[in-house]
Amino acid sequence: MESNGQNWLDKAKQSAGWLIFFGIVEVVAGFLSIGSPFMAGIAVTIMVGVALLIAGGARVGAAFMADSFGAGALAVLWGLVIAATGFYIIIRPGIGLESLTLVVAMALFLAGVLRTVTAFKIKPVNGWGWMLVSGILDLVFAMMIGWQFPASSLWVIGTLVGVSLLFGGFTTITMASTARKAAGAIQQAI
Repeated sequence: MESNGQNWLDKAKQSAGWLIFFGIVEVVAGFLSIGSPFMAGIAVTIMVGVALLIAGGARVGAAFMADSFGAGALAVLWGLVIAATGFYIIIRPGIGLESLTLVVAMALFLAGVLRTVTAFKIKPVNGWGWMLVSGILDLVFAMMIGWQFPASSLWVIGTLVGVSLLFGGFTTITMASTARKAAGAIQQAI
């Protein structure tokens, strides 16, 4: 029984090492994205285009499999629209990047309005002030993106992806390091 536990702890420490490595790779990718936000934004845009192209093709295929002319025809049409949108984004990633930037600005604006209204509705509750600050920041970021549009499309998507990669990488490194230390402490205690 003790050898099974020891094997598990050894594997946990080894897995933690790999997780730390992948976390470091994610942090480096985050810094690269922030350092070159336009290129990162274009890469994300092309990936979105490929995803839409695949999704549209899958929808068209599923419509033919459904064997229903009425509903199937609409599904084929919708699938073709999705696939065509994906194809257009792939061949014109600059326009796709601008579109994604507008979507981000609209999402931030809506989130800002909702958070601000909700903050005032829950005002006596602890944390309402943080929600209000978050809502105001969302509104400020949305307006900043909108005022600078289309130039903001050169940095918004890539920067957001970079920040997300940084936080994800640091989170992975921290959690894996904690797991490694816990496994080591358990091994010493045994």
